[in-house]
Amino acid sequence: MTGSAPKAKRSKGAESNGEQRSPLDRKLIAAKAMELLQEVGAEKLTMRALAGRLNVSAMALYHHVEDKDELLRLVGDDILGNIKLPDPESAPWRELFTLAVQSSVDALLSLPGLGAVLLTSKLLPNARDLVVYSVRQFERAGLTHAEAQTAYAGVHQLVLGRLFVEESKNFIPRTGPAGDNEISRYIATLRDRQSFEIALSALLDRYSSDA
Repeated sequence: MTGSAPKAKRSKGAESNGEQRSPLDRKLIAAKAMELLQEVGAEKLTMRALAGRLNVSAMALYHHVEDKDELLRLVGDDILGNIKLPDPESAPWRELFTLAVQSSVDALLSLPGLGAVLLTSKLLPNARDLVVYSVRQFERAGLTHAEAQTAYAGVHQLVLGRLFVEESKNFIPRTGPAGDNEISRYIATLRDRQSFEIALSALLDRYSSDA
């Protein structure tokens, strides 16, 4: 039997120009979402816009990521994964703990909009590793595991507050009518990194053996 061979079907993943699209996975999704976040910010990031950037349908994207909140957690966890912390037994506990906290805050603030979403009950692997690392430092200070978790919970709340203040437009100092300048000065102090560092140090003093 003669005749031309049947043409191979084009893969559903092929681009209109004939090039093969990169396989869609969470790593690629996080990378493209980070690009969009840098361009438009968290408020304007949408699943539809990201799907367009990935050249896939919105339904295909939802197959990998549940919603925008999970998308932001995915990006934030990728950012936290870039933090290189020393061995958890390699230095005094307070030094390592402070490094972990400050590094995580700086990482999350590098792309505003990630912090409050990332630090939820749905912790992804890198965020979970930071929690375990931090709790371990309180154990090294002499606390039981339960006590160490309670101690870190206090710091966790302090960090959440820091991220919220930094990211919220409601905490931008403004000058206004007579009487508002006092509040404007307070808001400026609230946003000052030093106030966070003083509060963190005071909390850690409670668990230091020389306190």
